Amino acid sequence: MSIEKILYNAEHFREYEFMMKNGLNQAVIGNFPGSGPNQAGQQIGQADTMWNTLRWYLISNMRQLITQLYAEIGLVQTIVDVPVDDGLRGGVDFKSKQLSADQINELQIYFEREDIINSSIAQALKWNRLFGGAGIIVMTDQDPLEMLNIQAIRVDSPLEFRAVDMWELFSDKQDTDTFDSSLNEKVTQYSYRSRRIDASRVITMKGVKAPSLIRPRLRGWGMSVLETLVRSINQYFKSTALTFEVLDEFKIDTYKLKGLANLLQMPDGGASVRQRVAMMNQLKNYLNAIVLDSEDEYEQKELSFQGISETLQGIRMQVASDMRMPLSKLFGIAATGFSSGEDDIENYNAMVTSSVRAKCKYDILNVGKIVCQKLFQMVPDDLQCDFKPLRILSAEMEENVKSQKFARLMTASDKGLVSVKECKDACNKENLLPIQLDSSVETLETEFEPEPPQGNGPPGSSAPPKAGNAKHQAQKPKEAE
Repeated sequence: MSIEKILYNAEHFREYEFMMKNGLNQAVIGNFPGSGPNQAGQQIGQADTMWNTLRWYLISNMRQLITQLYAEIGLVQTIVDVPVDDGLRGGVDFKSKQLSADQINELQIYFEREDIINSSIAQALKWNRLFGGAGIIVMTDQDPLEMLNIQAIRVDSPLEFRAVDMWELFSDKQDTDTFDSSLNEKVTQYSYRSRRIDASRVITMKGVKAPSLIRPRLRGWGMSVLETLVRSINQYFKSTALTFEVLDEFKIDTYKLKGLANLLQMPDGGASVRQRVAMMNQLKNYLNAIVLDSEDEYEQKELSFQGISETLQGIRMQVASDMRMPLSKLFGIAATGFSSGEDDIENYNAMVTSSVRAKCKYDILNVGKIVCQKLFQMVPDDLQCDFKPLRILSAEMEENVKSQKFARLMTASDKGLVSVKECKDACNKENLLPIQLDSSVETLETEFEPEPPQGNGPPGSSAPPKAGNAKHQAQKPKEAE
């Protein structure tokens, strides 16, 4: 082999080695103008910066890590729990034309008495946000291996809705979503605590849907909300640890001992130095005095906190932006400056509506239909549910809203647009009055009308009793013959 061939192969090998080290993009497309072993492009315009920034694995598959984060880190609990608690605050209001007002009231009371919203639906939503998947198991006295028969549920049938996370449910099929719906293999059974149950008894919830390339890693479930928070949460942990270290070493005592270097070269020099420093610290702690040699010096230095506050503020804002939550919700920091915080709350309410309420409404209706079968032995087809307003009004604003609602209701009643019973039911439902009106009385008039005075009788005499009035049915005494 000639010298020219050897040099050519060596140069070609160096270029190939540079492309492999520089990243996959140049290994595929080769060199381009301005690149090469001696002319590397700017990192801000290269894909290698992004490749080196990514971690290339999902923490949604790390059950132990996510569990410990939720158990030990208050910020993680806040990120997971607060949107769910705010979204389901106050429960839900059911509506159906097939149910009477008394039946709807009974349905609301059952949900509150059994704490279905908080203990079942809300808890399942929290596990769904934390792990990327969860479920609600419908537990009845029917065979768990058979398909759930809602029509067989009776008034005296036991009924429970148990919230579980994705790691408590093991399905017989995983990642069944394909391009053709006819080829999908539906999950038929789940295993819960070594007990097989039919898939019809589990109301499943899935987290953030992953792209198709990494979706098989999640075994048919979704991603955790913590997946996009790894970088910002690590920054938060690092800043918290830095603040702790600065506080721990805020004050540093400095002793300048004459001839220290020569003293340490002696056989017992180190022990002598430690003894002198220990005695000076003892006197300083107990007697608030320091005894030094005339040629020794003592200084106390303090570390500076300059720049730490701005760094912490930036990290908090990064966490808040990743979760679309205001700082007041995450860290309890009120809005400052010219901002009143209304825009932040509106953005947060929009996130709760789209991320929490929109995803759980269908599950709430499924649970409501099962409860209707137990209470009324029928399942309404038009069952709907409405959530409570996310905005919290002050006492004065709430009274103004009630006054306006009551005025509109009275106007509709005077115009004959609503009946007396509907008017009273609306007042009771919205709590417009401090008392509950009796809707069984189909009138707004007083029970006893004032009686006009007797026209022909002497002054001061009373009118004859009104017919049909029980209070005035006393018989007149018979006149003497």
